[in-house]
Amino acid sequence: MIIGSGTPEQAKTFAENFNVELDIYVDESLQTYNAFSLERGFFKTLGWKSLKCGVRAMQSGFHQGLSAGDLWQQGGVFVLGPGKQIVYQHVEQYAGEPLEKDEVLQAIKKR
Repeated sequence: MIIGSGTPEQAKTFAENFNVELDIYVDESLQTYNAFSLERGFFKTLGWKSLKCGVRAMQSGFHQGLSAGDLWQQGGVFVLGPGKQIVYQHVEQYAGEPLEKDEVLQAIKKR
């Protein structure tokens, strides 16, 4: 599942543009983000580290589309197990922070 901070219309557009086959939910109130203690702030989005990541991404051919939702809110990746168990968590510290996809896939297999 994906939870975004944009509107339902923006979530639909995201799913169509990126061929997302997961369930997408929106939380414009950011209650879910707060519950997982996710980072938020101007410099988390536009700080030195995030700008370096943005330049590298552009050099690799990535083109940023229109942003949606709370621009200052950072995301995270969580793999949940039975009950209240969190099998894996990655709290993004700044926009564009690399994610170890293999760690996420291993956590999914373990749950």
